[in-house]
Amino acid sequence: MAFDIERFVDLSKAVETSDLDWDYIQRVGLTKVEARILRYMADVESHTIIYLRDILSGHTAGDPEITQFMACWVYEETHHGRALDRFLTACGYPPESGRYTKVLTNMGWQEHLEAFLTTSLPKLTPHFAATHMSWGAVDEMMAASAYTQLAYYTKNEELSKLLLRMAKDERRHQSFYYHQAEKRLAHPLAQAICATAMRVFWNPVGVGVGEENTLGMIGALLYDDERGREELERMDRLMAKLPGLGWFRRASVEVGKAVEQFRATEPEAARAIDSSKGDSARLRAERSLRPEFVMTSAN
Repeated sequence: MAFDIERFVDLSKAVETSDLDWDYIQRVGLTKVEARILRYMADVESHTIIYLRDILSGHTAGDPEITQFMACWVYEETHHGRALDRFLTACGYPPESGRYTKVLTNMGWQEHLEAFLTTSLPKLTPHFAATHMSWGAVDEMMAASAYTQLAYYTKNEELSKLLLRMAKDERRHQSFYYHQAEKRLAHPLAQAICATAMRVFWNPVGVGVGEENTLGMIGALLYDDERGREELERMDRLMAKLPGLGWFRRASVEVGKAVEQFRATEPEAARAIDSSKGDSARLRAERSLRPEFVMTSAN
């Protein structure tokens, strides 16, 4: 089924926060682990506009479907960042002054190299767009998955509500990217470029943003158990269905490596995370029966 860009544009809007119970949010609050994860997520969402520059390079800037989608995409993602910032502030974790600039300044060499390549290579061939779309598809899968997983684990019901709303947006974004990738990877050159880029450069969304080991901490909480590993494998399988990406297992491998590093360098924090999973086991068992918590990576 083709992606309906007109319907997507018509339905595009900022994530709803006006109906959240802010008194409850302040009263229940966040754990330190949740606050650290949400800060990471907020930073990633708030810097989405930087990736807009990369994707609208070369031939993709002339594609009306992509330009319409990207205009709505950056608007929705920016409001995700704003919603998370508001939630963190209500719980006593406001963003520091100049946070946007600080995160941008602290980008590593890999992010700068990727930015250079993704703004230069698309000018040489229209087939580089397939790489942009495939990259976007797996990033949106991981964002939707992380939101749903954290909604499953948190004791803060209002945070769970907000995260599930944002996960729904991310799955809509994923659907666009995936359908575009599927279409554009029909050409052998597009497959060759995409496979090389995904093998050499791709890392889970947000790498280089936030505190060191935050990705590993997220992996330890959300993916280092049977449910989490199954979800990573589902994402890998879905990406492997794309033409030329039958080898893809990067989500499982990269998150697994990050978790190993986190457990080795922050053993006390890792033990605290494992303990927190046991503390809220009954809550998660109840949520597992609700349809909104059923994990899915369907495009």
